[in-house]
Amino acid sequence: MNDCMQKSDQYRLSTIILIWALSAIPMALLAFVVTPWLIPILRWPAAMVYWLSTIIGLIWQFVLSLLILKREGHALNWATIRDRMRYRKPMHPGSGKQHYALLLWTLPFILLSACLQAGIGFPDLDQLTKPVWSSLPVYDMSSLADGQYNGAWWLLIPYLITMVFNYFMGEEFMYRGILLPKMNGVFGELDWFANGILFGLYHLHKPQVILSTALLFGFIFAFPSKLFKSSWMAFIIHGLEGLFGSLIVLGIILGLKQ
Repeated sequence: MNDCMQKSDQYRLSTIILIWALSAIPMALLAFVVTPWLIPILRWPAAMVYWLSTIIGLIWQFVLSLLILKREGHALNWATIRDRMRYRKPMHPGSGKQHYALLLWTLPFILLSACLQAGIGFPDLDQLTKPVWSSLPVYDMSSLADGQYNGAWWLLIPYLITMVFNYFMGEEFMYRGILLPKMNGVFGELDWFANGILFGLYHLHKPQVILSTALLFGFIFAFPSKLFKSSWMAFIIHGLEGLFGSLIVLGIILGLKQ
């Protein structure tokens, strides 16, 4: 598919907002309606119920992405998905040459992402919106490290599902695959910035992190994907978060995080 998409191939603003809503609102409903309803029924820790509920939301994003591709007339095979979703070699913004060595440009963004995750150099802007979300439940995943999951190796199953549907076939598939390539018609060269805002606001299920991390992560993921015309850039930068999370899960299983 030609990267220089014609104006008619681009999404209209109403379509972009609709896709965002179909992606974000179910996650919020799962977090603040379904999870509280299930907690007394299942009698599991709130954080565990929330985690499993968000997995359903991530899988829904993948299904939604496939439905969108099908509606656009794409065959649901790897060749067409790879081209439409831009899972291909990064392209040099100057020469136009494609080479996997350009993936090394993920390194500065990974460093920036790590600083953001650690809170180094970034203010806690979410305090500005605290009056809005303070009445909503906050699910602390670290509460799972209380000893009850020591030796629970089955935790690796939901975590692996989370990794697949978060970093490859869920959030990245939707935001850097479905949306970003077709936002230029509305937002021009700032399509990556608008994509970052949508990604941040998508985190309605975690409103306490929207301003401080989610929005900024959205920019960190979208900009290199736009610059190098490859979704692998965001997949690598975002996916390393999952590798770090796997260490936390292993720590819970091995009883190292009490």
